[in-house]
Amino acid sequence: MSEQLAWDGSSTVGVSTNAEAPTDPSVKKEYTIGCYSADDWEYIHEVMMRDGTLEDNIPNRSCECSDKFEHSPTRGTYLLDDAEAEELSKHERVEYINLNPSKYPGTFKQDPTTLQDIKKDGRYVDTVKHVRDQAGYTSGGGTYLPNSATSDLLNRGSYQLIRHEQQQDPFQGDDNQLIERVPNQYGTGKNVDLIVCDEAAWYGHIEFVNGDNSGRFTTLPKNYIGGNKLDANGKCDILDIIHHAPYYIDPDFFNNHAQGTTTRWDGTVVPNENNGASNNAGWTWWTSDSTQYRSAKFVTPANGGTATGAAAFGSLNITGYGGYNQNGGTFRAEHSSAAFHGTPCASLAYGRQYGWAYNANKWFLNLYGTDGLPSIEVGFDIIKLFHQLKPDNPLYGTKDPTVTSNSWGYRATPSSSGYYYYRSGDTGSGGVSFNVTNWTSGQQPEFMTNMAQTAIRHEFRPSSMLTAGQEMIDAGVIFVCSAGNTNQKVVSGDHPDYDNYYSTSNNTALTSSTGGTSPNWWYNTINRQGFPGQVGSTGTGANRVYKTICVGALDDDFNANGKEQKVSYSNMGNLVDCYASADRVLAACDDGTSTRFDRYDDTYYLNENNQPYPSSTSEDCEFGGTSAACPVVAGIIATKLEYNRDWTYADIKNWLRNEVGVITSTNFYYGTELTSATDTGWSDQNSLHDDSPVVIWDALTGAEPPESIKLSGGGLSITGVNIKY
Repeated sequence: MSEQLAWDGSSTVGVSTNAEAPTDPSVKKEYTIGCYSADDWEYIHEVMMRDGTLEDNIPNRSCECSDKFEHSPTRGTYLLDDAEAEELSKHERVEYINLNPSKYPGTFKQDPTTLQDIKKDGRYVDTVKHVRDQAGYTSGGGTYLPNSATSDLLNRGSYQLIRHEQQQDPFQGDDNQLIERVPNQYGTGKNVDLIVCDEAAWYGHIEFVNGDNSGRFTTLPKNYIGGNKLDANGKCDILDIIHHAPYYIDPDFFNNHAQGTTTRWDGTVVPNENNGASNNAGWTWWTSDSTQYRSAKFVTPANGGTATGAAAFGSLNITGYGGYNQNGGTFRAEHSSAAFHGTPCASLAYGRQYGWAYNANKWFLNLYGTDGLPSIEVGFDIIKLFHQLKPDNPLYGTKDPTVTSNSWGYRATPSSSGYYYYRSGDTGSGGVSFNVTNWTSGQQPEFMTNMAQTAIRHEFRPSSMLTAGQEMIDAGVIFVCSAGNTNQKVVSGDHPDYDNYYSTSNNTALTSSTGGTSPNWWYNTINRQGFPGQVGSTGTGANRVYKTICVGALDDDFNANGKEQKVSYSNMGNLVDCYASADRVLAACDDGTSTRFDRYDDTYYLNENNQPYPSSTSEDCEFGGTSAACPVVAGIIATKLEYNRDWTYADIKNWLRNEVGVITSTNFYYGTELTSATDTGWSDQNSLHDDSPVVIWDALTGAEPPESIKLSGGGLSITGVNIKY
């Protein structure tokens, strides 16, 4: 056996890093004996080598010595059974006897986090309540979601915080139990740009407000920073990529130009936000390649500027982007959109109560919703440019990492009849006819039935939109996306299911089996990564590399055996990088949500005539789907980039696989990966069809700073120390 490394990096030649001591007490094992002195050990060793002895506590046989420890005068390792070891431990010359840890590293393996001087920070001063199944918890006649929340529900955490503090679920098979404690985590996302890309969100929700002027705010995390990248004292933490990022990128222009700035409702100075494109300074910065609307260094030479490289981006079409009306303009924080999806997603990514990355630089982009960008393509271009053009962080001399959360995806309902090709290659041979009336009816073919949302995510054909996504990821943007809610198996290029597809006609190759409309054409693939999960991928077939972080959803309920499981609708397969809390988590919501729940901290004051502000109170909702899992993971990743600023997508995938690690079937329901298109086992909607699932948790990366050192006393002098915070 070749040399391997133990968990601590030490060499274990000829020994598996997971080798454990036999459990049978009659089986001889390597025991290390330690004596009080060198003379004692020489005596014990000499007797143990004899074939026969009068000593009561020493085996009456010659014992094999596997290691005499020539460098150590008081110990040696011998082959003994458990009874012999027990008797030998009673000898007056023997100080101790234990199993050889070098021989059985698996038995002695210890979580490195228990050995390191690194401290998790408690989120709050006081304990808060966490419940996995909100509906299942009742106590003393109260509930987790009452009509009027009481003070004991302040900062309630649902389950996406404490579930991901450790690998094993703390609810231990009881999804109705209440856990009361302070959530703890290593990082908070500080100095990381986290962009939630969704439909409209309500920036004025109390979840994104860091304080007020009444002195009422006592609900913030104890190490909460607050503010935003334009104003450290701004009361609202969220900034809009379209309307506000131009000031961050090009402050000279806005500080010295007539279009200039204005003061937002929360006190943040932002580009002029007069309602209307012609008067909206942030909006026109993106759309106008002119020194009238941006600094010369961002204007092409043909139009009188000096821009080169990425800065020479010309004009971008963002017609219709209406963030002013949706997200609170100059004088208000009210929400006027009927959207419901963006606010909970933002809350789960970086909300002060529900998000992991509550100290991240919080950005938002209405990528696809009503009054959002006209195309996904231009959104990718803007994110890329934001990442490339933003200023360096003066603490590090480098740009802050950029992470995006994307809880959306293209899907389509397959044709009701045609031919499917299952593990038969991509040439069009081996087609099997099908004809169904309802894709959720359970009719054949089995591997295509039970699709949630009666839909499939297909692999998109090459297009300018994919090119824009490729450039964005190649620029260094970390792209976290939902796996999808179609209960669909998605696999890597070397998997036998990779080329599965369907066609409306027989003997049709995969490349000719297409659907959609320009520019969104797709192949009728069944088990490949769809859009946007495929964004940035390179190579073909077995050599294909996927560069997005694809996130599946956990069920809030355990299975009949008390194991965690993926929720029925979540996509699965070996292309899902990790799973996270999703089904029925609590999150912030807006007035576009049908069912809303009261919060204890529902209003705040900004010296608005001593009246609650906003007049629409802040509420919560039960949220779910891979839409919920995605921002949870994006937030956790942001906390890791805080200490690993140069990490790429590959580093994150390696961390997920090696440090976060696979959760075992003892604690998680795997199900069975099927190999037949017509196996009735496809009806098991909780099956992973994968034998190495990862549930993300707050695993160390190795770059976290050690626990802080406290110094006190007079006359202390420290020189030559450079401290960054």
